[in-house]
Amino acid sequence: MMNVNEQANEYHLMPNGDFVITNYQQKKTFASFLPGIAGLHGIPLWVFYVNRGQGVASFGVADKDHAIMEFEAANKAYQRVPTQGFRTWIRTRGDGQPSVHEPFRRLRPGVRTKMIIALSSLTLEEEATDLGLKTRVEYFILPEENFGALVRKVTITNQNKTPQTLEVLDGMPVIIPYGLSNQALKEMAYTSAAWARAYGVEDKTAFYRTYAATADQAVVEKVEAGNFFIALTPVEEGTKLLTPLVDPELIFAEETSLDQPLGFFRRNLAAFDGEQITENRLPCAMAAVQRELDAGEELVLYSAFGFLPKYDLLAMVREKFQQEGYFEEKQRRVEQIHRYYTDYTLTVCKDPRFSFYTRQTFMDNFLRGGFPLNLGVPGEERPYYVFSRKHGDLERDYNQFYLAPTYYSHGNGNFRDVLQNRRVDNFFNPKLKTANIKTFASLLQPDGFNPLVIEGSKYHLTTPSAKEQALCGLSAEDRAKLEAVLGEPFTPGAVATFIMEQKIQLPTDLSAFLGRLMTAADTWTEAKFGEGYWVDHWTYLLDLIETYLALYPEDRSQLLFADHSYTFYDSYVKVQPRSRKYVLTPAGPKQTGALIVDAEKKKLIDSRKVFPYVVRKENGRGEIYRTNLFVVLFTLLLNKLSSLDPAGIGLEMEAGKPGWDDAMNGLPGLFGSSTPETMELLRLVRFLQETLAQHLKTAAPSAGVKVPTEVFAFYQGLGSLLPAAQPAPTGNGSEAALEYWAAATSLREEYREKAFLGFAGTEETIYLRDLQAFFKKALFKLENAVAQARNEETGLFNTYYTHLPVEYQPTGEASPDGLRYVEVKAFAHHHLPSFLEGQVRAMKILTTQEEKRILHQKVSQSGLYDEVLGMYRLNADLSDESFTIGRARAFSPGWLENGSIWLHMEYKYLLELLRSGLYDEFYTAAQSALIPYLKPEVYGRSILENSSFILSSLNPDRENHGRGYIARLSGASAEFLSIWAYLAFGPRPFRLQGSELVYAPQPVLRGDFFTEEPQKVAVQAGPTQTQVVSIPANAFAYRFLGSTLVVYHNPDRRDTFGPDRVHIQSFRLLDAEGKTIETAGSIVPSPLSTQIREGAFPRIDVFFGKID
Repeated sequence: MMNVNEQANEYHLMPNGDFVITNYQQKKTFASFLPGIAGLHGIPLWVFYVNRGQGVASFGVADKDHAIMEFEAANKAYQRVPTQGFRTWIRTRGDGQPSVHEPFRRLRPGVRTKMIIALSSLTLEEEATDLGLKTRVEYFILPEENFGALVRKVTITNQNKTPQTLEVLDGMPVIIPYGLSNQALKEMAYTSAAWARAYGVEDKTAFYRTYAATADQAVVEKVEAGNFFIALTPVEEGTKLLTPLVDPELIFAEETSLDQPLGFFRRNLAAFDGEQITENRLPCAMAAVQRELDAGEELVLYSAFGFLPKYDLLAMVREKFQQEGYFEEKQRRVEQIHRYYTDYTLTVCKDPRFSFYTRQTFMDNFLRGGFPLNLGVPGEERPYYVFSRKHGDLERDYNQFYLAPTYYSHGNGNFRDVLQNRRVDNFFNPKLKTANIKTFASLLQPDGFNPLVIEGSKYHLTTPSAKEQALCGLSAEDRAKLEAVLGEPFTPGAVATFIMEQKIQLPTDLSAFLGRLMTAADTWTEAKFGEGYWVDHWTYLLDLIETYLALYPEDRSQLLFADHSYTFYDSYVKVQPRSRKYVLTPAGPKQTGALIVDAEKKKLIDSRKVFPYVVRKENGRGEIYRTNLFVVLFTLLLNKLSSLDPAGIGLEMEAGKPGWDDAMNGLPGLFGSSTPETMELLRLVRFLQETLAQHLKTAAPSAGVKVPTEVFAFYQGLGSLLPAAQPAPTGNGSEAALEYWAAATSLREEYREKAFLGFAGTEETIYLRDLQAFFKKALFKLENAVAQARNEETGLFNTYYTHLPVEYQPTGEASPDGLRYVEVKAFAHHHLPSFLEGQVRAMKILTTQEEKRILHQKVSQSGLYDEVLGMYRLNADLSDESFTIGRARAFSPGWLENGSIWLHMEYKYLLELLRSGLYDEFYTAAQSALIPYLKPEVYGRSILENSSFILSSLNPDRENHGRGYIARLSGASAEFLSIWAYLAFGPRPFRLQGSELVYAPQPVLRGDFFTEEPQKVAVQAGPTQTQVVSIPANAFAYRFLGSTLVVYHNPDRRDTFGPDRVHIQSFRLLDAEGKTIETAGSIVPSPLSTQIREGAFPRIDVFFGKID
């Protein structure tokens, strides 16, 4: 058995950022994926891989139903990849008897393997020293083509000192014909094979599809699209196409297990030119070649596996692939594309682990939230997001991910995921300004909830003048083609794909034309209800607002009050009142059936051609209701303030779903509530109160805010229920809290009933001075709630409560499934054990640093801290709780959402340590909690990649304590980027001194972050432009606002925080013409500060020193 030091040596980080795992097949299993980025003008594929066999476990286009290699969950992939994944056999014909070797299948003495994980590719290497063979397999997604493909390059080197004759068989033992869904493959694979066909073998290209649609319906459609396979090898004369071997019996004969290629053993397949069976069986995609290699000579095979909408396009693809240097250029280009996008977070410091981890995390963050482009001519750009998708993968087999197979591709996502992953996007693209704030604020509903599924932005040219603005300058023929597409709502990606396919001649470049389209069109975010209403989704909006104000602090009042183009999302899914969701079950009263689809509302929404899901006036039949951000947030506040539980502590889970912790899915049925949302509501009220106070400085004494009449009545009623002064806490479940709950809930139900179809359209004015009084009362109420949430025994804050009805009576009515409705008069409440989330949110609203330090100490002394790992658990012991609280209780302790190290929440905690000014505590915790600092042999995968959770020491599986599970697309990426930003430039890089905007970075960097030696760093400054910059010793450098390289100079390599810190003494600004401007002091004043924000300076050098 290998000792710990030997295992550690088998994981290492290369100087270029690649992560290498030696003898990967013997290591702990893990699953990951290629990013699926093919460039703006390319078609993405999803590609998942594992550290078994030849890596790739499944891939395809769009979603699971369009697989080229069948999608399998991780546990099955680990088992099947060695036989059903990519395979290679090498028959050697040297001086002795012929022998067949299969690289990467099994390790043995004399064989050593490597897995090399890069940003854009996966590479495997095997050296079989006893055979004198080295095999290298490289995978990358084909970029910037109008079709999608996975490229596989196999290089076999003769390492003997004498020539060897090799016959090589390589490819996929099973390929899925286009037209077979994931369900068909899982439930009727044998029957589905009857539809399978392979075409094009005679042209040395294979095209796989079903003969016709497999659906059992009256109208049978022909399938035109297909998956393709092409293999070729470079020769002296150019490139030689290899005959595709599509008949699995030709390869495996009677060996149906696919273990050994008996057909290859028995004959020379490189010379095969006979008949193949091309139907009624799931085909394979393999090719064979024979070559004599001199000592040190290489045999290279290229193969591509992809998707085409028509068979006729295959000849074009074949011709491209045969061009000299085609694949080499594409491989270079895909690396360049990935570097371009990830260099937005270029970071140069002493520790390359931190730098490369930042790069990887930024990419994984925009793979979920999207990368923000600026489309259009300078000064008129419009933001548009690309590359996003839901976090579905081999370990998240339950999710239905989607990558649009178009140019400017993006996929689906969930509201909370996308919102939180875009939190700091303004720091990388300041031209976004308020785009994301408006998008997500306008997805809030009048009832305080939001749709789950985000499908991206749609555009529509609604007037003749808009159409003319968009299409001017086109020829009559091209204009006619585009008008047909633009007559309906469209996406820029679909239009771009159409333009390229139809070879339309544009008057400008494509980006500018798309920007012009987007400027002329009306737009909305396509979103769908999904599967429920969570109680926490709204809480991330304030984070987005705070990021914006960190760059534009002068816009606070204007942001909330000036822009009246905000709208509300309109949903046909209705939250039921208590009288229709409190039911008597055999297990006692429960809250079930909280949501219904309202048929009348759905019909109304379906009747709208454009902006179907936007709230209207005239009870849904009039014009769109538009307002400002303040009114949207105020309406949200009223809904949530009226949702305090019967004890007056947490916010009720009133709509069938829990909060951030999805695994507490049983709590809504138990009349559950959550204090993190109470704390976030307190934070929101404080923010609105501060903003209102600032706004009052310039507003007229009689100024007010107009709100819908329905909202006004809700506000008045709720205001009358709030105490005018903060009462002393009277104990949990007090009579006053219960009375407030009953009355406030009735008000909320009445308001929602009135506003469900839409607003009437009339408005009332709430005067600002009255709002001040209302906010003051709301603060009293919420601060009292938070105070009651503190657990006197532990000093921590309770996170979740259940409320057991102890006094109730049937109403005389029954639910559709026969359960009697009940009216509840009183509850007995119960708090669950400690959860880290409650402490994270408490850190955000505690008012003194000392309070936060004490809370951190309490956390570190509690069951939330894992002493063995030096990490923070999601929750304390749940063993005394009922299974009814949710699936978390069913999991083993330390696994998934039951006491594991849930990385997203742990990173939230680390971020709050920073925000609280507990810098020493942050750095101490980070050493054992941040992924790049973990031991990879314990973590079990690349330390540049996040996992959703890490097995904690609560679990009985001691061998795997500290091991990461569920790859990469975690909310932790958003938290780390916030950490990175805070470390690099502090909470607010721009602030106001009086009324003057100043640039004032406040980095929180420890001295050992600064470089020890000078470095030359290549920066992908543009899509095709690479430049080398010099970073001196004693420096920390990063890219700011997407275009400015900021270099901190710290000659003494001291901390930039603490009592012995160094301070900023001067700045040197380099403009685009190479001229420098120097300014002394710790800030850069206006107008230079504004120019920095606008990206006028490609480089800023900041000089630190001690103040005597």
